[in-house]
Amino acid sequence: MKSSWHYAPGVMVNGTDVYAEGGNYRVTIDSEGVAHFRVWRRPDVSLDVGAAYAREMVGVFEKLMGEPWMRVRGVMLDLVDASTTWGPRTRLAVSEMFATTERSCKWLAVVTTSDAVQMMTVASVLKKSAPRCGRVFGSLSNGRMWAGQRRRLAG
Repeated sequence: MKSSWHYAPGVMVNGTDVYAEGGNYRVTIDSEGVAHFRVWRRPDVSLDVGAAYAREMVGVFEKLMGEPWMRVRGVMLDLVDASTTWGPRTRLAVSEMFATTERSCKWLAVVTTSDAVQMMTVASVLKKSAPRCGRVFGSLSNGRMWAGQRRRLAG
């Protein structure tokens, strides 16, 4: 499958810079250096395509985490509208995204629904892949505060 995501530098949506877009996600960066990585469920795509989208997101995370700290200090991964269960390929991709964030010493807030399975899955992957910088939240406002911290992690 050909990659479906693209960078969109200079595009603005509701006062925020659109960094990248793909088949089931959009990444914006606000003026405070918080990247809002929103993912949504696509019931019209196959499991293979969904897993391919997750692989694409790994590349987007790598590029995003390479941005200077003053431009991106943290990421809020918004899974509120995403699927609450993941297959093994998607779980591996998510683990890689979290590990990339941990290596970059930037903040990672993962916002989930109140679905217990989703929260436990995210917490388990965070514990293994981003134990210092990642946390699970049930609200966008709390996740945004965590991701936007001005205190810098030691690398």
